[in-house]
Amino acid sequence: MSDKNKSLLGSVTSLALLTLGGYRIFTNNLEAMSILVAYVFFICGLIGFIFNVIKLSKIPRT
Repeated sequence: MSDKNKSLLGSVTSLALLTLGGYRIFTNNLEAMSILVAYVFFICGLIGFIFNVIKLSKIPRT
């Protein structure tokens, strides 16, 4: 698996975590998930998405 594919997969996964955490924080529809877990998902997803996009932008295009 190339570095570009790993970065793309990581950014999509981080975006999914960010979305899930944000959905729980901003709406109260997922009562089964703790609010602490939602904040952890939101923060880790945001950090992961930012760093994967930065890493993806530094990979030379071929």
